[in-house]
Amino acid sequence: MKISSMTDTGKVRRYNEDSIRSGFYSPEAVWAVVCDGMGGAAGGYKASSTAADVIENKVRLCHRENMKLSSVQNMLLSAITTANVEVYDCSRENAELEGMGTTVVAAVVENGNCCIAHAGDSRAYLIGSDSIKQITKDHSLVQQMYDKGELSANEMKHHPVKNVITRALGVDERIEIDFNVEPFIYSQILLLCSDGLSNFVDESEILALSQQSPFEDFAQKLVNAANRNGGGDNISVVAILCD
Repeated sequence: MKISSMTDTGKVRRYNEDSIRSGFYSPEAVWAVVCDGMGGAAGGYKASSTAADVIENKVRLCHRENMKLSSVQNMLLSAITTANVEVYDCSRENAELEGMGTTVVAAVVENGNCCIAHAGDSRAYLIGSDSIKQITKDHSLVQQMYDKGELSANEMKHHPVKNVITRALGVDERIEIDFNVEPFIYSQILLLCSDGLSNFVDESEILALSQQSPFEDFAQKLVNAANRNGGGDNISVVAILCD
């Protein structure tokens, strides 16, 4: 396994409210987290960094070799639930942080599987040699409208409420978390990202950049592309290569 990761403020925002974490359990097993905070310069970063820290600590401490998929699921859901409580309590204790929250997409990759848990519109993509597939569904207002047949895929991209999300850590005492598992085989790439990438770099460009080498530069290339295309938001990516 190899990891390529980067977070960048972008070309418009003054502050970076995203947080990323990643690491190795072993040469063949890794974990990663991407959080995109909301709530202003102080609140957004506080929410995302708090959530990322809590999740990192949980997945490091609770992991053991050759865990069952059900155990990995429980570990990720427990980690994100704990992070939600931590961010929620913090926002209630400090008036300046009221209303803060964060998206999250977290992964554990091992034993030929990638396990993904997420809430919000930060995404996971699975990239092959000539294909790319979004493996998370955005928790957003435009996604709900699309699912009801009220918007086309193209209309979603430019809709005025595109950035309104329907789930975020820290907003309520409880959080609903989606979990899914995908096979992960040799030469595939798992990409976790904030919407600062997905809103500015389309899937065909992500795929094209993944085909360039070396892999270690992939995250930098993605960030550069988002900035070339406007850089209107913070940009965060964690890419994992099965080698």
